[in-house]
Amino acid sequence: GAGPCWPGPCHTGFPTGCEQTSPGVTLTDSLIATRNLPQLVEPLHPESRSTELVSPSTIRLDRENICAIGRLQSLQDIHSLYLQQNQIEKIENLGCFPNLRFLSLAGNRIRRVENLQPLRHLRFLDLSHNQIQTLDPEELPRSLRLLDLTGNECT
Repeated sequence: GAGPCWPGPCHTGFPTGCEQTSPGVTLTDSLIATRNLPQLVEPLHPESRSTELVSPSTIRLDRENICAIGRLQSLQDIHSLYLQQNQIEKIENLGCFPNLRFLSLAGNRIRRVENLQPLRHLRFLDLSHNQIQTLDPEELPRSLRLLDLTGNECT
């Protein structure tokens, strides 16, 4: 059977979290700034603009409906990047994080492990619950110490 029909927000025709029909979001500098650098968006003290901003070492953009990683400005200070539970289909444009040590891309739609060579300091890579079918070890940075491929076809 079809199971019980629950009256709820999903059946009202209004856009809700459980049925997103909007196009996915592209990871951009402005999205990073909005979510992780609130002081860039609205500076509390205009006179402090001349001093360099304290850049975070971690960027958290999980569950943001991101489908693509755009070309970003270089973010030297970022050590950890959380992009789990998005709609990302391709690993790309991560060379702007040259000092990245931790990368989570779990729960996306990635099919191939690629474009990770610029991440020479990457130690932890979480690619669990994607759609990876084959793995070419040559695509992994030599610095990598831990790789999670749980829930992929290649395992």
